[in-house]
Amino acid sequence: MADPDDDVVVVINRAGLIENLLNQVIEQYCAPPRDRLELFWTVLLDSSVMSVGAKVKVAMAVAHRITFKLEAEPIHRVMALRNAFAHHPTDAHPVLVVGKTEQNDSSHFELHVLSGSGRILRIPREQALDEFNAAYQKAKASLVALRDAVKAT
Repeated sequence: MADPDDDVVVVINRAGLIENLLNQVIEQYCAPPRDRLELFWTVLLDSSVMSVGAKVKVAMAVAHRITFKLEAEPIHRVMALRNAFAHHPTDAHPVLVVGKTEQNDSSHFELHVLSGSGRILRIPREQALDEFNAAYQKAKASLVALRDAVKAT
């Protein structure tokens, strides 16, 4: 089993890349003048000013404007799983599954993932990491394609 602390680093870094791609889409579409670019990135796009959720909404609006189908679900999934990994200690929510025999016993740690609808999903950490990685690949591909489509307009 991989070190859970390493998993958290991977998740946080990959979620950061998704946020950076959202920023690139917004910058490409808004095209701020060169002398305002630093303020645009360091203030306007700072997550304390514009949340990741707001950035997703802006990217969706940009996609609609240029008639591009952005897949928002993988982006939302990446952020929901990122939040679960970031806000749960690596040893949180231990689960022991007792089988019919001792050899069938197993254990794992769970993440409690809050969905957009308010439903809490209990997912084994390893499964959550697999789901995160799959959503990350889809979100990244969709955002790179949107960024490139904005550049082409």
